Amino acid sequence: MKSRTILFASALAALVSLGAQASPMPLTLRDFRALVRFGTPHFSPHGNRIAIRTIRGDFVHDRWVSTLRVLSVQGGHSHALVRGMRALEMVRWSPDGRQIAFIAKVGKLAPQVYAVSAAGGTAHALTDAPNGVQQFAFSPDGHTLAYVTPDNSPLSARQRQTHHDLFVIHDDDYLVNRPPVPSEIWLLPLSGGAPRQLTHGPGSVLETAPPFGGGITAPSWSADGRWIVYTRQADANDGDSDRTTIMAVNVASGAERRIGTHLSYEYAPRFAPRGDAVAYLYPHGPGPVSVMDFYVGSPRGAAHDVSATLGRNLAANFVWLPGGKALVGIADDHIESRLFEQPLGGVGHALRLGGLQALSVAASPRGALAVVADSTTRAPELYLMRTPQSAPVRLTDFNRRFGRYAYPVSVELEWHAPDGQLNDGILTYPNGYVPGKRYPLVVFSHGGPEAASIEHFDADEIGPLRLLFAARGYLVFEPNYRGSDNLGNAHEHAIYRDPGVGPDSDVISGIRMLESKGIVDTARIAAVGHSYGGFMTSWLIGHQHFWRCAVVADGVTDWTEEYELSGAGNLAWTRDSLGGSPWNKRSAALYRTGSPITYAGDITTPTLILSGTDDVTVPITEALALYHALASRHVPVKFIGIPGAYHMPQDPMHRALFYRAMVRWVTHYLGG
Repeated sequence: MKSRTILFASALAALVSLGAQASPMPLTLRDFRALVRFGTPHFSPHGNRIAIRTIRGDFVHDRWVSTLRVLSVQGGHSHALVRGMRALEMVRWSPDGRQIAFIAKVGKLAPQVYAVSAAGGTAHALTDAPNGVQQFAFSPDGHTLAYVTPDNSPLSARQRQTHHDLFVIHDDDYLVNRPPVPSEIWLLPLSGGAPRQLTHGPGSVLETAPPFGGGITAPSWSADGRWIVYTRQADANDGDSDRTTIMAVNVASGAERRIGTHLSYEYAPRFAPRGDAVAYLYPHGPGPVSVMDFYVGSPRGAAHDVSATLGRNLAANFVWLPGGKALVGIADDHIESRLFEQPLGGVGHALRLGGLQALSVAASPRGALAVVADSTTRAPELYLMRTPQSAPVRLTDFNRRFGRYAYPVSVELEWHAPDGQLNDGILTYPNGYVPGKRYPLVVFSHGGPEAASIEHFDADEIGPLRLLFAARGYLVFEPNYRGSDNLGNAHEHAIYRDPGVGPDSDVISGIRMLESKGIVDTARIAAVGHSYGGFMTSWLIGHQHFWRCAVVADGVTDWTEEYELSGAGNLAWTRDSLGGSPWNKRSAALYRTGSPITYAGDITTPTLILSGTDDVTVPITEALALYHALASRHVPVKFIGIPGAYHMPQDPMHRALFYRAMVRWVTHYLGG
């Protein structure tokens, strides 16, 4: 990797050259409405075709519209098979290559599995699950469909009608309004016949986001069709998605075996294309505040860590290579989202993507890789790597219109905090940058914190803000403070029992580093962040007072409320990051000293607060507390609620308004 000093000098030279030429116009928020996004690709059984979803925003009806497409690995025009079906997701080929299946909704019916001929035609339903389908997978011979569906409510219709509907609450979020029910695997013979329930309670197939890493994945069949592996949660409570184990269930008998040896934090199992090896994710350690490693086991034997030396946080979207001798996964590495090939015996290494950032990946039976990728100046497209060692070749051109805009220059910078902690981040220069001039600075803190600021086009929480702020003449600084997952296990684990002080020193020392370069207008600096980035923003404005303005979006302000009220694994995240519960003598004080709300009485910065009304990851109660702490002292503050939003606007219009509110607030205080 080039030294950061050389990169900084090269960027300045490029900016001077760009300033001497007539440039196209920068992007506006409205321009992003035309952006085409992509689902995860899926190869046909022979590896010669790829099925993929393209996703566009319908701003009239405020919804995302998916189109199921098929294209040849040789490139060329894609063929649209299905358009306009609601909530279309999870595209899969049938093993004979004749059909493509997916989950979608029709009318008011619950989501079901549908299939369409790969040659074209009308989609037809494969399942009729009364409670809907969450995930599915074809058996290797194509005769059986395994699907995941929730159990029926323990309350009868009569009990609900007569209001005899009280229920017991355990580790559930504060918006829970019905008894949680487990999700189980069912088997459907595709030649005809009734479905058969394969797994049974009291546990549940994982259906809620985990606390640290991993993810929700479909059941996976063994190559011989005898076994299915899945992530088993100990119960159906949303707050318990840490209590997970990898289970193999025998298709014939329903007997189950554990693959791993742990009782928590095991995720995303996948059988190898040959044999009975199972790969899954488990934290490297110490504890769950660490990177996720590849573990490999089988129904016959114990599992072991095969990526212990890789030192990168592997995502749930990984694939086996043909023959089952190696895995390919996505992980953050500095300011890149890279593909890593990990042999079952040996040292893993990064694949060459030519400056692209991986968003999703699939592997063909022939060893090719299909990768959805982007960069800071290239909108996402689908690429093909004919072998893992090949250079990616672009297969689609849906976002060609985005090639005609002017883009700012972004570079990676590294610095050390006062305690020696190494950090890196992205610095984006304003469009039309003039060397020697000082510019307003927007500091954007990413969420997670087990994530990172990556050179994506319009992904992660920052979305279009990097480009929009640069177009307004601002420097944009995205620090990957300790706790981020892009610099190895020690950097990620450094946030353990240090939620605010250490990350604060990382961010502030990064700002001082930028100021020393003589490029920052120190009277005009804004702090912006979402989720844990909102925590960072609340913490920063409570401890420093040079900020011109701030934006706290879905931000954590009170760890006790996170522990007591939130779902989606945040109870476990809070407990295991702070070293215990609020009622544990060892950790109780940290719940107060580590919470931004403790210092909200010191905030003087004009602050915009945004929160989704249905957010159970970071309950809106935390935003209300921050709002009242500022409003009662007459600090300029504005609180915007997003109807029905769950921790981030899920629909296109609300998403656009979400970002527009941020840009307007910052522009009002920083000027142009």
